[in-house]
Formats: sequence, structure tokens, C-alpha cells
Amino acid sequence: MGGRIFTETRAEQIECGPPARVTTHQKFTITASDVVVATNSPFNDLVTMHTKQAPYMSYVLGFRVPRGTVARALFWDTEDPYHYVRLQYLPADTAAGEPRGESLTEELLIVGGEDHKTGQANDADERYTRLETWTRERFPMVGVRCCQWSGQVLETIDGLAYIGRNPLDGLNIFIATGDSGHGMTHGTIAGILLTDLIMGRENPWESLYDPARKTLGAAERFVKENVNVALQYGAWVTGSDVRSTKDIVPGTGAVVRRGLTKIAAYRDETGSLHECSAVCPHLGCIVKWNANESTWDCPCHGSRFDKQGALLCGPANCDLAALDPVVPPLESPLLAGS
Repeated sequence: MGGRIFTETRAEQIECGPPARVTTHQKFTITASDVVVATNSPFNDLVTMHTKQAPYMSYVLGFRVPRGTVARALFWDTEDPYHYVRLQYLPADTAAGEPRGESLTEELLIVGGEDHKTGQANDADERYTRLETWTRERFPMVGVRCCQWSGQVLETIDGLAYIGRNPLDGLNIFIATGDSGHGMTHGTIAGILLTDLIMGRENPWESLYDPARKTLGAAERFVKENVNVALQYGAWVTGSDVRSTKDIVPGTGAVVRRGLTKIAAYRDETGSLHECSAVCPHLGCIVKWNANESTWDCPCHGSRFDKQGALLCGPANCDLAALDPVVPPLESPLLAGS
């Protein structure tokens, strides 16, 4: 229909105009009548939306189960932390004589939960163990654990996504965020709702998902989450995670203090040390090492970076800053024997 898709083109700045302007990291400018920022966590909003949602890490296990032994449905519980369960078809085992397509004998039971605030826990193995215990107590038919992973979800203060015009921005800048783990559903809703808003058509969901909505019933959670964020800035005055970078074993990372500077230090498998600033470029929180995924995670708003500081996801929109090289003092000619 005349649309064009450009990959490897990171947007760095958005202006509402008119016309709206998107500046890329290569300093090209794209103009448009309207812009939709669907980046999971909006990078074009410095504060407003990030006070209304919080990043959580969620853990997931997969188990093979005999087909038909678990009802085909999507389940949640109301525990804290909560759990969720669903089934996934497995491909046929053609080596065992099954015809191509779906397996006739097994399905994959996917169980998730044991969430915690991003960057505020580093005990993934314990959480996977608790999740497996919880699963086997309720689904005794499961076999061996066959896969596991973790991922970040954005939980809104009232449980609904934010889809619509970006608060405190131009009327032609739209966002879709706050998926709470329901990105497939919200992606569909956003496609319908945002199209109607851009085309000037009425949509009965507009006020329900309005990013500017105020939910009085969520005031307590709003305060709790933002107090939690404020407390994370205390990491500026704490010491190092380790006594010395010599204590960082290969394949791991730690935050170390060097004078007034906080440094994210990672030692690779060859023993080489890689250092960058530990200050998240979004709003200045100190990142934490995530041993489960070998990433640097921001405990305030959920920005994540790879082990050498390259940006993985926002709301930050650039890598962790490189450190200025340490210039050794000039060696005295006398001491050098000249």
C-alpha cells in the first residue's frame, strides 16, 4: 500500500512540528504528518509515562506434557509474585513415525512468574527453582524441564495499556506502551485504535486506553512504585559490588566505584576487562549486573544494555557512556635511566 520499512535505523529525537520530524542516529530527518512510538517503553518521553508504569523481569519454564492432560486455556493466579500458564503445540516427531505437523503425543506447558523489579534482584536460579516446584505441585504429569528464559514486562499502575496521544506532546505524536505481558493483544488493539485516532474517526476505546488518564484507584500503587524509583538513586553513594576489579571472574560483571565515578566493569571469557559508565543515560540511575542474561539493567525505568554497554532496550536511547582513557603520568627521565 505504498509503505516502506527501514531497519537498522534508530530514531533519536522526535519533534511534533508540523510536520513531525524524526531524527535518526545517522542524523537523517524523516518528516510525517503523524508519528507512532511503539518501542515497548517510550524513548521520546523523559518522565511522564515512566511514572505510570514499572519494569519487571519475569521468568518462564517449558515442560513437555502428554497431549490432552492439561486444559487448553490461559491461566493466571493472584499470588504475589503471580504465575501464568499456557500450552503451546510442539512439532511432530517424524523420527518416531508421526506425520508432519503438530505432535500427536506431546505439548509444551509454559509456566511463568516469580517477577521482580528490573535490576533489583539477581537470584534467577532460585526463582526458576521456585517456579518448577510450583509447577510440579499443580501439574504432576510434567516431564523434565526442557527450556527456560526471562524477559521484561512493563506493568501499568492500573493494569491497562497506554495507547493514544503522548501526554504533554503534540497532537500528532502517539504511543503504545504498558503491555504487562500482553503485547500480542495490545499490538492488535493499538493497530485499530491508533489508526482511528490518526484518521479522525471515533473509537469507543479511546478514553479507556488514554495515556493521559488519571486512575484514582491506582494512587497507592503510583506512590509505591515512584518511591521505589527514588530509593534507587541511593546507589550513587554506595561502594563497589566487589573490593577490586581483580575479584570479577571471567564471564561476569560488577559495578565498582573509582573516586566519584561508578563504573560498569565486565570481564570476558579471555580475562580482558571492559569498562563503561554505570550511569543510565535516561535519568541517571546506576545500572545493576544481571547474571542470568549477562546484561546491565537499570533499576529505575528498565533500560537494558549488553555486557559491554551497548543499548538493548529503552527508555534510554544510547549506549552506556565510554570512559575517558586513563593517561599515565609522564615517566621521569631520571627514573627511566635516561
